[in-house]
Amino acid sequence: MPICCYNIKKSAWLALLLALVMGVTCPALNAQGNDSPKATNTPLTVVKSENDQRDYRYLILDNQLRVLLISDPAAEKAAASLDIQVGANQNPADRLGLAHFLEHMLFLGTEKYPRAGEYQEFISQHGGRYNAFTAAENTNYFFEIDKEKLAPALDRFAQFFVAPLFSAEYVERERNAVHSEYVAKLKDDSRREWDVYRELFNPAHPGAKFSVGNLVTLADRENQLVRDDMIQFYERYYSSHLMSLVVLGTESLNALESMVRDGFSAIEKRDVDFVGNYPPLFDASTLPASLEIKPEKELRQLSFNFPIPSPDPLYRQKPYVYIAHMLGHEGRGSLLSLLKRLGWAEGISAGTTLHSRSDAVFQLTIQLTPQGVRARDQIVSLVFHSIEQLKSRGVSSWRYAELQQLAGLDFHFQEKQTPMETVSAFAQKMSKYEPRDILRGDFMYADFDSNVIEKSLSFLNSNNLLLVLSAPEVQAYRVSRLYAAPFTLRMQIPEILELKPTVQQELFLPEKNLFIPKRLSVKAGSMLEQRDAEVDSRPKIIYLNDHMRTWFAQDRKFKQPRAQINLRIKSPLVATSAEGAALAELFAALAMDQLNEFAYPASLAGIDYTLTANGRGYDLSIFGYSGRQGMLMNKLISAINLGRFKEDRFVLLKENLLRNWRNKNKDLPYQVIAQQVPAMHLEPLWSTQELIDGLQDKNFAQFNQFVSRQLIDAKIDALFYGNYFRAEALKLAVLVEHELLGRRTGRELPPMVQLMLPNDSTKPWLYTQTLGHSDRIVELFVQGPSASAEDAAHMMLIRQLLQPAFYHQLRTEKQLGYIVGILSASSLNLENSLFVVQSPGASETNIIAHIDSFLDEQAGVLADNFTLNQQSLIKKLQEPARSLKEQSERYWTSIITNDETFARREALVAAVAKITPESLTQFYDRVFLNKNRRLWLTSGGVEERDKFEEVQSLAAYRKALQRMLVE
Repeated sequence: MPICCYNIKKSAWLALLLALVMGVTCPALNAQGNDSPKATNTPLTVVKSENDQRDYRYLILDNQLRVLLISDPAAEKAAASLDIQVGANQNPADRLGLAHFLEHMLFLGTEKYPRAGEYQEFISQHGGRYNAFTAAENTNYFFEIDKEKLAPALDRFAQFFVAPLFSAEYVERERNAVHSEYVAKLKDDSRREWDVYRELFNPAHPGAKFSVGNLVTLADRENQLVRDDMIQFYERYYSSHLMSLVVLGTESLNALESMVRDGFSAIEKRDVDFVGNYPPLFDASTLPASLEIKPEKELRQLSFNFPIPSPDPLYRQKPYVYIAHMLGHEGRGSLLSLLKRLGWAEGISAGTTLHSRSDAVFQLTIQLTPQGVRARDQIVSLVFHSIEQLKSRGVSSWRYAELQQLAGLDFHFQEKQTPMETVSAFAQKMSKYEPRDILRGDFMYADFDSNVIEKSLSFLNSNNLLLVLSAPEVQAYRVSRLYAAPFTLRMQIPEILELKPTVQQELFLPEKNLFIPKRLSVKAGSMLEQRDAEVDSRPKIIYLNDHMRTWFAQDRKFKQPRAQINLRIKSPLVATSAEGAALAELFAALAMDQLNEFAYPASLAGIDYTLTANGRGYDLSIFGYSGRQGMLMNKLISAINLGRFKEDRFVLLKENLLRNWRNKNKDLPYQVIAQQVPAMHLEPLWSTQELIDGLQDKNFAQFNQFVSRQLIDAKIDALFYGNYFRAEALKLAVLVEHELLGRRTGRELPPMVQLMLPNDSTKPWLYTQTLGHSDRIVELFVQGPSASAEDAAHMMLIRQLLQPAFYHQLRTEKQLGYIVGILSASSLNLENSLFVVQSPGASETNIIAHIDSFLDEQAGVLADNFTLNQQSLIKKLQEPARSLKEQSERYWTSIITNDETFARREALVAAVAKITPESLTQFYDRVFLNKNRRLWLTSGGVEERDKFEEVQSLAAYRKALQRMLVE
């Protein structure tokens, strides 16, 4: 379902990138859109990685539409994206949100395909997805679909930009949808912060304008209908020469080009007059300034915001990526390491944000502790010392060369993204990079030029700073106009003090990265395996005893010098209580914190790791270049086994974890409700509140006692997949066992029990959770009757059949709300569905009635388009993994769900193929229309509550299901 995303992202520092071959320069595309590209029938060269098996063609149509074609015979899906260099910054001053509203309306019928839901239905019926978003300077539309259906999908997609209807009957509905999106995120802290920023920006800069839109900005006025203004906006800006199109399919480049010319040559080229340069983002008298914002969530952060010119023309040199890398470093001697030692900070990020045609903001953000909020002034001095240190001796060729080397590896060995992600990203890059650089632009580093970096650093000065503190402690005296965010503004920043020599000595520049891989060869299989192309590539157990099971498979498909290691450490002490689960979460957080300084260089060098608690123990995952994984693995398992932490870090991270759990109740309302479902139906599994209660009163001594006992009777499942020999994997497995498994008392891990809704309930179940939000939430949980492949297949197919109609009827037709959909809520191998409606106006009782009616009405038309959807689902299940990491994750999922034959997908394919319209209807009647075997979750009161079996608490609900399970 199209959910229009209008996000202002706080980016962490950008990926470290470089092209292996620099190539010859060609004329740059004009990112401002004022000059038209020259039409050409001669494709321009697009530089690609040596490992990239796709074929590319860049061309410009006669109407000056830029096109990138991607032919990939191995693609599992086809996809397309059209990006137009028009966004919220082009909104008329008296029609804020118009670009976003137009994006919504384009989905609601064209002259050739007039039915409002036809495009969405066609994509969904053929295994596809679609979406769009409106950003400041561009709007991006995209979809993916079964590869055989690219041509008809492209035909429908092209009509958005050739002959949309903008039907008057849908104007009010989509105006309400835009307003619902605005209301749904009134308490979203990123939007609230952005709302405060707007009040400080230069009013003449387009970034100062409200971007989302609501019922006020999109209202009809006397002699000024919003539909007329929207059509005028479309006819003014939606010009072919401002558009970039990317199409990916399995067809040849010639066939793809024919499709594109047939569908998109008819897009009109218009005479568009763009403002070439914007006025400054801040008035000259505005900076420096300090801003304090009181957030909705319990968040604490300090952001240093420096206005800069647009970094886009410098994409080859990437000076701001270099600066962000240096200031955002987390290794020894870094700013973050010192702040963590002082107990003032928990994390750091740096990068460019708030991009427009003319400018951007370089932002350094520090996640603070409560003590850090009190030490804000000292932190400001530390940051500026780090900036001066970088200016004086941090701009060096060898550091830049490291980034070049790492980026070159990333470009050369990059893994495939989904087709939809691929086309959407490339379509946006086509207006920023020269044609030959579209694929490698993110990875390019030109020759080292200290002058470019030093010039960029000059903007990071104390007179060019908006300092922003977000914290619950803020004493605000103003509120923002649209999101009512409390804030305080001071037209100064703290005095920057000279640091003591002892403090200065703790801050030093990053050392050479020892994790940069030197061995990048791809290991071949045995001679026997090389001769036998049909050898089974699925993992095999190579090490097995009472305490450890180890699977291994050497990758033979993706041929990359990478590997993934997965360990699941199962601890009876963790699994037996909410206290154990909560303490395990804290242990994982402390271990990650302790290892960060050592492991951060590894993450820069393409070796990532995570240690997470899962309620029954821990999951340790390492992914990246295999040559240096052993060094990291040794350090990780040693830290887990030793389990020694400082008490001050225990106190800080305990409070941080509790705060994160409390903040979950302030997520988007529908997410808060949905988070309850897993804990309601798996035993043992704990809700967020149960984890809070389990950790709240624990002290350092109790934690250490837990740590000393947590590995007693532990067992381990392990998977090694990728660029390893069997002997190497076996050696690492034995090391893991030796370090982590020891004392035995015979205590077993409690079994995981799936709690089932009873078939003989006399009433539907009702769970209510009060939320501090004006929107009303209703979610319907429909549980599969069993974990069999047959039941799972029926559930999946019905969900696919219902989704387009559910979205169209309850969102588009009934206008119940912006967030409407059917989600998969699978639990282990049990396939379930969750119907979701978040509404700004309708009552819970009304929403329940609409969902009930919808399910009743669908019984008569459920089998319509049965064959199309059946075949589409089969194709989806048969899609191969597109990357080594994805393949490894599939194998690991099979292992942890006890599918040790790795055959669940094949079983599901066979089960879907056997479904008939009759069996589908019978399943629907038995599962979806059994109104007493339902769980309703709501955010407030429901009339006639006596018609429901009310759930007083999660614990009471679980006990009731357990009792019925026994009976």
